[in-house]
Amino acid sequence: MHASGPNTAACLAVDGDVVAFAEEERFIRKKLATDIIPVRACEYCLREASCSLSEVDSINVSWDMNKYPDAMRDFFASAMNHPDKDEYSRNYEEISLRSKSPEFFSKRIEMALRRNGHHGRLPTINYMQHHKCHAVSVFYPSPFEEALIFCIDGSGEEQATTIWRGKGNDVELLHSHNLPNSLGYFYAALTEYLGFSVFTGEGKVMGLAPYGNPDPTIRKKLDDMICIEGEGYRVNPEYIYFASRTYSFRHTDKLIDLLGQMPRKPESEITQWHKNLAWEVQDKLERVVRHLIVQSINKYHIRNICIAGGVAMNCKMNGMVASMEEVDRCFVTPASNDAGGALGAALLPFKEQKNVREKAREFSVYSGPAFGEDEIMDCLKEAKITNYLVFGDDELYSRVGRDLSTGAIVGWFQGRMEVGPRALGNRSILADPSFPDMKDKINAEVKHREGFRPFAPAIMAEYAADFFRIQTKAEYEPYHSWMLQAVLAEPGVEERIPAVVHVDRSIRPQIVSASSNKRFYNLMNAFFNVSGLPVLLNTSFNVRGEPIVMTPEDALRCFFSTGLDVLVIGNIYINK
Repeated sequence: MHASGPNTAACLAVDGDVVAFAEEERFIRKKLATDIIPVRACEYCLREASCSLSEVDSINVSWDMNKYPDAMRDFFASAMNHPDKDEYSRNYEEISLRSKSPEFFSKRIEMALRRNGHHGRLPTINYMQHHKCHAVSVFYPSPFEEALIFCIDGSGEEQATTIWRGKGNDVELLHSHNLPNSLGYFYAALTEYLGFSVFTGEGKVMGLAPYGNPDPTIRKKLDDMICIEGEGYRVNPEYIYFASRTYSFRHTDKLIDLLGQMPRKPESEITQWHKNLAWEVQDKLERVVRHLIVQSINKYHIRNICIAGGVAMNCKMNGMVASMEEVDRCFVTPASNDAGGALGAALLPFKEQKNVREKAREFSVYSGPAFGEDEIMDCLKEAKITNYLVFGDDELYSRVGRDLSTGAIVGWFQGRMEVGPRALGNRSILADPSFPDMKDKINAEVKHREGFRPFAPAIMAEYAADFFRIQTKAEYEPYHSWMLQAVLAEPGVEERIPAVVHVDRSIRPQIVSASSNKRFYNLMNAFFNVSGLPVLLNTSFNVRGEPIVMTPEDALRCFFSTGLDVLVIGNIYINK
């Protein structure tokens, strides 16, 4: 499980097979479920495996609490010591040392499980290195026999960016950039400065960046905040950690002095200067990561790349990596954020099993709860909804395909829920991307979010080459199955599907085949038959600030409180 920080989640592996995997936020309806022991996700995993907790060999946590308080106390006293460190930071470190001690955290897990009804024997609790769990979570499912693995996030224990060699079943640590040299916290500091929330707003900065322009003055200032140095990089900690704080825990007042403007108030006007700052922040991240990868390839002569950690959710950065001449192929998993640590922690005990990687490659993104027809009908009855239709499969695809082609916005709820922050055809909001105003309409009337934020296209696999440039130097799948690598649209594509092409002509595609998601593919094919377009706008089934819907009840609430036109749950069709 991942149980500390954001994106708490549980994953259950049996003999190396991933049986179930889900994030706690979907069950409790609280975005990220930060620092919440994922007992409901655990309960789901146990139900899916038809076993009790007493039958589980061990609970593996993707954070090494054994380093607290002694080793991490020494680290804070040395590498994180500074005469200008403010009292807030010192108190935060002390709280972290106490709350993450193995005795304290194990008791938290025990009490949470006991309150949830587990009264028998509890499994042994093992604490695992956070970045190693990330490395396993991306390398094991990858198609590579050997690869360089880059784990990039805020931090895992003291580590901020780690580079690993994956070979066979082994992951070997090659280099670690420790705190305060964190790319994740660099990006987070500027995210909050720009008026967005950390852990959720970084994607907004990435989406805002293409509206900006290069600004040499801002670039020079950011060069003082973070710079390339030798084979790696160095973060100036005075802008993030070591100075007084008035406006944010994520950055110090020195950052305000550096940039020369007050932080943007949330929901206030976004000026061109803010857009230029976002452009430079994104560019700085990409330049540093490019340097790390080039240096590592030159040193270790391995050209396949895996990327994990929260920063790996930056699809623009991932696309840049995939397009590098030095890189053969780049692989990123759908749960690259901290939820993915639960997957790595579940797989690590099977590293001596010869076929563990074969099993990991069969891991499905669709690992969450599903709901049968009886459960759906009970939900409709409880909600006193009687105006609905039940279609057979072919009739359903045909009806919804026609609706989409006429401009309807459809909530599409099918089968097992996806893991990770991207909806991939089972908990999706769908629309025809050829309507020029569709992006603005969904942002305003359905998602209730900022108008600059882009949407992604789902594309039928056999037509993918017509819409974007292949940057992986290999077949699309599995590299473009999860909306995690931005690519450039082919010339003229922005005129055909304007609602899913960003202002810089980038798209982050989901390639869909009958083998990856049969029902979604069949719907897309029905839409293609009436529209001639093998592409749908696909965004997560939720509104801003809420987790993706999990249950039929969640879907109904979202449907009736937004501008959705049609809701499809299984084979049940509801319209307004």
